[in-house]
Amino acid sequence: MEPTQLIVLVVVAVILVIGVVSFFAGRIGVAAPLALTVVGVVVGAIPAVPLFELNPHVVLTVILPPLLYAAARQVPFVDFRRNLRVIGFLAITLVVVSAVLVGVVVSLIWALPLALGIALGAVVAPPDAVAATSLGKRLGLPRRIVTILEGEGLVNDATALVLLSTMLAIVSLTTKTPSGWMIALTFLWAVVGAVIIGGVLGAVSVALRRRLTDPVLDAALSLVVPFVAYLAGELVHSSGVVAVVVAGIFVGNQGAYRIRASFRLTESGTWRIVTLLLENAVFLYMGFQLWPVVGEVAKGDDLASTLEVAGLLIVLLIGIRFAAMPPLLWTIRRRYRQRAEQAEKTAARFDSVTEEDFERRAAHFQQLGITQSPLKGFTRRLRARLGIVTPNDRAARDEIVEKMDELKKNPTATAVQIDETQRARFAMTFQNFRKRLDQQSNDLTAERVQALGWRDGVILGLSGMRGVVTVAAVQTIPAGAPMRDSLILVAFAVAIVTLVVQGLLLPPVVRRLHPVDDAPGSERAEVVELRKQMKEAGDAAIAAAVDRGEASGVPIRPEVLTEVNEQEETWIGRLELWSTADLTDPGNAVVQFQKLRQVQMDAERAALRDAYERGAFSSDAIRVLRNALDSEEISLNAVDPG
Repeated sequence: MEPTQLIVLVVVAVILVIGVVSFFAGRIGVAAPLALTVVGVVVGAIPAVPLFELNPHVVLTVILPPLLYAAARQVPFVDFRRNLRVIGFLAITLVVVSAVLVGVVVSLIWALPLALGIALGAVVAPPDAVAATSLGKRLGLPRRIVTILEGEGLVNDATALVLLSTMLAIVSLTTKTPSGWMIALTFLWAVVGAVIIGGVLGAVSVALRRRLTDPVLDAALSLVVPFVAYLAGELVHSSGVVAVVVAGIFVGNQGAYRIRASFRLTESGTWRIVTLLLENAVFLYMGFQLWPVVGEVAKGDDLASTLEVAGLLIVLLIGIRFAAMPPLLWTIRRRYRQRAEQAEKTAARFDSVTEEDFERRAAHFQQLGITQSPLKGFTRRLRARLGIVTPNDRAARDEIVEKMDELKKNPTATAVQIDETQRARFAMTFQNFRKRLDQQSNDLTAERVQALGWRDGVILGLSGMRGVVTVAAVQTIPAGAPMRDSLILVAFAVAIVTLVVQGLLLPPVVRRLHPVDDAPGSERAEVVELRKQMKEAGDAAIAAAVDRGEASGVPIRPEVLTEVNEQEETWIGRLELWSTADLTDPGNAVVQFQKLRQVQMDAERAALRDAYERGAFSSDAIRVLRNALDSEEISLNAVDPG
């Protein structure tokens, strides 16, 4: 058989295996990554199956970026920001501590250089982004836990890979042993440089895709972005992984409001196919490669001792993660109390400030001769009261405090005349400030409603499953390193055992603990309330459009206005029906409505197909109505009864 034909045969076989295993895994209630890992181990043990090996750099450069980008696209930035401290602790502090402790243990047991031991620690420390989140979503974990697991999995790979490359450079003597400051600066640039690159590429991608008119080109550009971000990050010696994550979060959050809905629908389908194949293929490959690694270690009679060390490290890593949960939860509660106290003081001081007060005081600042612009000066004053002040603001703050004291001594000063341009600037700044206050209040409300308890700590502790990054990164250890085969086997064992054992334990633990989520139905009530606010904004825009039409001599037809308003009322009514329905009842009103409307649309689609096959109407007319039916079907299923 020709090599090309063999490659095609392998690819087809892998796709078929992924499809079959994923189908039956869903039927028996097991996550597909776990099932595919086990299948890979079983298939790899068959002597007749030929062995093949991928270059680990292929996994890190070709497979990892699209997987991280696809996951980052789904992360809500607001939730990510609210949990940034928790994510930073798990993805940076915990990874570094785990890597160092593993390095010390391995160095003591095998008498290896400490840098090589820490390199192994960096490999086995980061939990896998795909495994934990896929399990978490399937088990219906609270939204905050899923966000934390997603954020941790997206960021910790960068921490591990930067630490790994630094330690391998020391081991290979390609650089002198760096100081702690050099390592800290290297990591800082890896993050800062990658954030800049990822943000710029994300902004450029959204700007370009806003101007595209071809959905195929749009999807193609979306597929290119993660690779460009990764290579650009690596080119400037920052973290390509972080660049990919930042670009994905930016595009996923900003693109939702700037890229055409039809293009985003096409893009979503494309990425679902890519992630289905790639993420499941890597787990299959991970299990498949276990036996060759075992065979290499067995040749040197080190198999038993290597497996003992692997077992010790598994216990150590799980113990470190669980030990970190109590102080983490205590810190979260303590910080919430501090922020709540500060918010109360801020609310007492500024809730009564109106836009007129703001305008009057800002104008008086001008009259009193503040050197900073009145716009920025007053904003900085308010930011200072919120505790949001930088060193560059302090001089301006001190001056503003002094001028405010002067203003208090003369509260009845004659009003200062300001022009419309200044008034518009003051109004915009005031609205931004009120938005900041609302953001702070909503963050505290979310922290209170989604507070993490001991049950959540147990679930987070048990969710530290390792995966493909561990398997790929360990194989970048240079060939001349001492006990390289044993180190690789340890990493494989840690990845496979934690993935399978913890993955199988997590579902019954979650069912047993019943982690507390938001109040039942609260999210549906929020949807209805938000939709009403959207309707108010839409009604105001329609009223303005009607006025403009009348002013221009082209008035809006009454029947058009009625039809538009009825469409909105239909949506509000549908959502209110959904928000009050008992979704545990299989015969609830939402399900009945969807079933009846689906029957109606199926008949309409069949009639459309019959007309198309008869050739009685033009293809353009058929296409327009088919697209309309597709849009209606999408909107019908947007309200999920489950």
